[in-house]
Amino acid sequence: MKKLVFTLAIALIGTFAFAQNKEVVNAHNYRKTAQQYIDQAEAFKSQNKVEKAAKQMDNAKAMMQKSKTSIDAASVHESTMNQPKTWHYYAVIYYTIGIYPDFAELDGEAFEKALTAFGKVMNLDPKYYSQNAGEFQQYITSIGATYYDMGARDFNEQNFENAYKNFKKAYEAAATIGGTDNSAILNASICAMKIEKYQEAVDMLNTLVSNGADDAICYQNLTICYRSLGENDKMIETIQAGRAKYPDDMNLMNEMINSYIAVHREAEILDQIIETAEKNPTQPVYYFILGTIYANSESELYDVEKTLQSYDRVIEIDPTYVDAYINAGSILIDKAAEKYTTANDLPFDKVNEYNAMMAEGKAFDEKALPYVEKAHELLPDDAAIKQALKTLYVRLKMNDKAMELN
Repeated sequence: MKKLVFTLAIALIGTFAFAQNKEVVNAHNYRKTAQQYIDQAEAFKSQNKVEKAAKQMDNAKAMMQKSKTSIDAASVHESTMNQPKTWHYYAVIYYTIGIYPDFAELDGEAFEKALTAFGKVMNLDPKYYSQNAGEFQQYITSIGATYYDMGARDFNEQNFENAYKNFKKAYEAAATIGGTDNSAILNASICAMKIEKYQEAVDMLNTLVSNGADDAICYQNLTICYRSLGENDKMIETIQAGRAKYPDDMNLMNEMINSYIAVHREAEILDQIIETAEKNPTQPVYYFILGTIYANSESELYDVEKTLQSYDRVIEIDPTYVDAYINAGSILIDKAAEKYTTANDLPFDKVNEYNAMMAEGKAFDEKALPYVEKAHELLPDDAAIKQALKTLYVRLKMNDKAMELN
């Protein structure tokens, strides 16, 4: 009697295991049927038969739901959960769900599950994976390309958070088959910078360097990230490495200037900036940078005359470069104010010294006037410029001009 019961139990277990194997086959067949509906829908779309195409996609969706239900059951049952074929079909089914927008509501993480399933096949049976590697690589490559396209779309829509995630997934998809999608990881790092995930951007950019894809933009963006993270030593080290490898890249040159100015070490690269300015006589920005450096009263390079010479060179190259007029006028107005303050602080008996100091202040104001007037001409609605010009007119006793501004 006991033997009979035991035999019956074995028979029941075998029957249940068979049922689960059948679920794997059913899942596969449901997906094949769904694909037939999809193909018919595509044919109807090409004929502009929209309603018929939609109906076929509804049929396909119903089949994919059945396919998903069957493969989900097989993937968790002990008799089939360790079979590579189960995960093979699982991956293909979830790939199909992910690749067609019509099936999106069936599972929002279809691609992630498909990639995980391909990994399970590899872990369970490397030989089986190798035998089907060509097929698997096509699916995984398609998933990566889809993630990349989604990232590009999100980036163009300025949804940088989602773009970051999708570009990163594109890179990870390629990595599962031993590939390196450097374009995806570069774009992911750019998105990370836009959402201020600077450490993540650093990690990805260093991955590019490790991959041998260290273009100039890698060093440029790494420098920016290190500066944003406050890691100034790494910032300088990185920009030096980039400049050594790409000495003619102007973006790196500009980033070097930004970096050294940020840590108040501009004196170390002054000669390089001057050389760059002379090599680019039609580019006013380098002379503008020189003017800004010389205008810093806290720097050892502070020099009013060199400041004005630099800004004048900017204006010579581009007469509409309004910031050069503003900065030149500002430094002269500040110098005039210093003279007036010093004069007013003199004792009452220092009349000659007072008059001399006031004359110097007036000379600075007169020198500032044409710069500020031009800035006002270029930006007539700028309130700060208008106020500065009015102040000059009043100090120079040009009251009619001041009234005109009012």
